[in-house]
Amino acid sequence: MKVSIIYGSTTGNTERVAGLIKDQLSDHEVSLVNVADVSDLDYDAELVLLGSSTWGYGELQDDFADHFDKLTNSHLGGKKVAVFGCGDKDGFGDVFCEAVSLLTDKAEECGASIIKEGLRVDGNVDDNTEAIIAFAKSL
Repeated sequence: MKVSIIYGSTTGNTERVAGLIKDQLSDHEVSLVNVADVSDLDYDAELVLLGSSTWGYGELQDDFADHFDKLTNSHLGGKKVAVFGCGDKDGFGDVFCEAVSLLTDKAEECGASIIKEGLRVDGNVDDNTEAIIAFAKSL
């Protein structure tokens, strides 16, 4: 199966999660793409994973924010999609990983089929490795 993992990362945490997910999908043809460098061809996959950290008060990571409004049915229509992201539950509990919700809603709006509840990573990626691996293996 062809899989495209498209992520936005400022501090490297979401990029690290994307890499850990890719490592678990080694039986598939997987591309890992920073959303700042994404092209329409990167959406040509059976499964598209979208990942963004949450910044400010429930906002998308900057590079994903720039790309968000450009997402259309031509990118995600009829695709299987799953979403992941990083956030800070202690500091921003009421908008914890809001980027996951924003991307999930946008993907559905664009005609995607959400195949799994979004992965929300709190704090240190190393403290969440088991959950990340379980998420990836369930795809």
